[in-house]
Amino acid sequence: MNHLLKGIIVMVGVVVINMIINIVCNQMGVDLNSTVMAAPSAICAMFVYDAWIKREKD
Repeated sequence: MNHLLKGIIVMVGVVVINMIINIVCNQMGVDLNSTVMAAPSAICAMFVYDAWIKREKD
């Protein structure tokens, strides 16, 4: 259960950061493709979650 909550927290953080990036880019006139942004976002979320879990084990 504890790992599930940490995963949810990481996911929400990544989604909020993506929303901020998209808002800023849209205001500047840059249109980001959500399909292309999904893969790097998922990879970043996995790295953040893995680092958080490793730090907990030590």
